[in-house]
Amino acid sequence: MAGTHRPLVRALFPAASLLVAAAACPAGSAFAAGPTVEYAMGLEPIQRGVEVDYDRLSPDEYATASIKMEKGKGGTAWVVRAADGRLLRSFADTDGDRVVDRWSYYKDGIEVYRDIDSDHNSKADQARWLGMAGSRWGVDENEDRVIERWKAISAEEATAEVVRAITSGDSAAFSRLLPTREELEQAGFRGGRLESLLGRVEEARRSFAAKPPKAASLGRQARWNNMLAPMPGVLPADGEELLSDINAYDNVVALVDSAEGGGQVFIGSLLKCGDAWRVVDLPQVPAADGEIREPMAFFTPRLPPSGISQPSDRLAPLLERLRGIESRLAEADAAGRPALIGEQIGLLEEVVAAAEPDERAFWVKQLAETIAAAVQEAAVEDGIERLESLAASVADDGMLEAFVTFRLASARYAAGMTAQGADVEAVQSAWLEELAEFVKQHPRSEDAAEALLQMAIADEFAGREKEAIARYETITADFPESSAARKAAGAARRLTSVGTQLSLSGKTPDGRALDSGRFRGTPLLVHYWATWCEPCKVDIARIRELREKFGPQRFSVMGISLDTDAAGLRSYLSSSPLAWPTLHEPGGLDGRLAEELGVLTLPTMILIDAEGEVVDRNVLITDLERKLGGLLDDK
Repeated sequence: MAGTHRPLVRALFPAASLLVAAAACPAGSAFAAGPTVEYAMGLEPIQRGVEVDYDRLSPDEYATASIKMEKGKGGTAWVVRAADGRLLRSFADTDGDRVVDRWSYYKDGIEVYRDIDSDHNSKADQARWLGMAGSRWGVDENEDRVIERWKAISAEEATAEVVRAITSGDSAAFSRLLPTREELEQAGFRGGRLESLLGRVEEARRSFAAKPPKAASLGRQARWNNMLAPMPGVLPADGEELLSDINAYDNVVALVDSAEGGGQVFIGSLLKCGDAWRVVDLPQVPAADGEIREPMAFFTPRLPPSGISQPSDRLAPLLERLRGIESRLAEADAAGRPALIGEQIGLLEEVVAAAEPDERAFWVKQLAETIAAAVQEAAVEDGIERLESLAASVADDGMLEAFVTFRLASARYAAGMTAQGADVEAVQSAWLEELAEFVKQHPRSEDAAEALLQMAIADEFAGREKEAIARYETITADFPESSAARKAAGAARRLTSVGTQLSLSGKTPDGRALDSGRFRGTPLLVHYWATWCEPCKVDIARIRELREKFGPQRFSVMGISLDTDAAGLRSYLSSSPLAWPTLHEPGGLDGRLAEELGVLTLPTMILIDAEGEVVDRNVLITDLERKLGGLLDDK
């Protein structure tokens, strides 16, 4: 029986009246006294290549091993143990519906793999490696025993999967290691940086599918041995095209063993998106592919467009100096940054002047972004003047002028807001006027969507809801592919949600699926919060009081955390547990959970009645008791 994992069907284990969606028992079969050790040990993981304890028991060991129903914090399970107490198998019902939804396998008494039925339809849809077997967590979305995406995978395991994809010629296996647009956006990428990275990823996908790296030169039975790489680095958030710090590797190599000896696969760069390390380059096998083509690296200045393979002789020494400054900036303290940033800007101005015509637009954008970021950091005193001069120098190129002009407007706003004795209302008014003029002059530019979004947000907070909705709808109609469009669509939905049905769903920090529909029958408060938001914690204390007053059976709460640090959130919930569930996804205020209703500030609370209709889309904590009392009285 070992070596097989038969179709998932229900098998009755009458000894404990537990329905088991076990990997495996012919339809209609049953065990009069529960499953046997032999049967349980004959089951094995759906995914191949996991070394577990099976077919290792001698006849005497089978005779002394046991299978018993055990109860624990994770639910009820059939557990197989050797005579010495060593765990061998465990088949658990984690949600109390009397059907097995987790199949665990062990090696030397330690769990190394589990199949998971997360949607409780008697079919495994997730595979998780544990213990010394690794940390991969795959999702089989269509339940066909083939992993469609990696929920979690380490850098080392990602390179091992690349080697497997090459040796098997499996382009689908390689593609699932590449980041999606959604993953990159959740990680924090935006604008041109996002599109550039997506182009790089798509090129890797197409190239592997069209001409996979030649596996033959790796040798017979090639297998991954190790990952060779320099220390990982951090891509620092810039507040515009990268909203969060991102961990990354450059120049990664996978070492491979084979019958003929050793070999290498050049992986390129790796990027961490949530809990999964992602490949972004086409892998190369040196002996088969000839000279290694060095791909774009993360920790060097971004290169000119792909058509320019090498910088010109005039640019090369300047770029080398820029690399040196970036290395020094990565280690500089706050006091040392301004001088280095000033030197960086001066060098970029030299690069723009020396660039060939087909290179110039790229470097102008780099210069504009660098100056604008420096103004926001208060690292340069003449940043506004430099941006004004740069905008004037590209006035003959409409799209490039729009790019620089928008960053000039953003820099003016940042400088005005941080000026000593700033008149905040006057600064914001000037900012909005400048945005309106920008949209008028550059209605089709990439930044027009962001300008309209900022104007719509201002309208909403000023109580001009009709104007805000009109702007939100303009963004979604005119710029449907922009990140601003997702926020705008969500905000319009939120502003018009009262009296409509609202359904929200996602995963809790521990990976459980949760849908607001499960609370139907009682009023539901949806509380958007974050651990860094102190007013949110005040709300939480008051919500606890109201839950005690009205009773949890009459008043439900669903939290939605917009923290960007998942580990920090889990730590907070461990030390300060909530009496209600919380949804969480990467991305914070720029993630899906915030964007689907255009949540712009924290805390935000939405009150839903027992039938699932929104009764207040922005209820204040001071009004919550009165609003709840009215709903409960009506009921």
